[in-house]
Amino acid sequence: MFFRQLSVYRLESECPDFSTLNTALKEHPFSPTRPQQAESVGWQTAIGEQYVHETDGAARIVLQREERSVPSSVVRDMADQRLLARAGTTGEPSKAEKIAMRDAVLLELLPQAFPRQSNTQAIIDTKNQQVWFDTLTATKIERTSNQLREQIGQWRMVPFFGVQDISAHLASWLLGTPPTGFDIGEGAKLVDLREGGTVTVSKLALPDPHVVAHLHEGMKVDQLELIWREQIRFTLRADGGLAKIKSTELLDTDDSGEMIDDADQQLDADQRLMVGALRQLIQDLANVLKDNTPTH
Repeated sequence: MFFRQLSVYRLESECPDFSTLNTALKEHPFSPTRPQQAESVGWQTAIGEQYVHETDGAARIVLQREERSVPSSVVRDMADQRLLARAGTTGEPSKAEKIAMRDAVLLELLPQAFPRQSNTQAIIDTKNQQVWFDTLTATKIERTSNQLREQIGQWRMVPFFGVQDISAHLASWLLGTPPTGFDIGEGAKLVDLREGGTVTVSKLALPDPHVVAHLHEGMKVDQLELIWREQIRFTLRADGGLAKIKSTELLDTDDSGEMIDDADQQLDADQRLMVGALRQLIQDLANVLKDNTPTH
């Protein structure tokens, strides 16, 4: 259940009471799209029949979305054909008639469109006044935040890592020594802000002389794979997002060694493990990225 991606925000409004939040989300459950409905958004249960799954002061919620998508080119072409077929009797169609025809065609085609579902998980961490999203896509984060604002009212948050130049830190670690607790992985992405070029490397022992040469030529580090305390491997992006998160064998799933047969119990154990690890990882990243300006 470990998040594969992570966007961290600082919650500036008061953390919601989890019992109240569960009731609010339960009143807006997800339901599939109707035949002529383009989109449906609602909350999915996080565990059992509960819409909020709390472990150690952190609550996980799940927003579900389903959409029926018809390519705009298909709608436009079919609408144009129908308008052309009747052009001989009505003359050149107006802009309003074109829009009305395209809307009519879209409603006709929507029932034939295959519905696609996706979900966005978020964890509200009351201990640190943070919100974690399992996505790096701004539209998904905004959609989830808007839904929360509609359901519970006050909801304000800002990026936890701010707008600092993380790429400068990444370059410093590549050219020098990574901070305590972190090791350089085997992947990186460099960008040339002047000419727009990129260099992507993977499964390469870093720092590689060719990568270092690109840095000295003025390229910036946009992404760098790191290993945290030998427990989590991830790619840190210049915008503060974490991608390709994967736990290692050193991050034990169960200290007791006992097998868990119940799916909900396993989900609860996995969430406890993830919350504890990500809390410490985020704190360690905050410590090494805060205010001091790195030098190459």
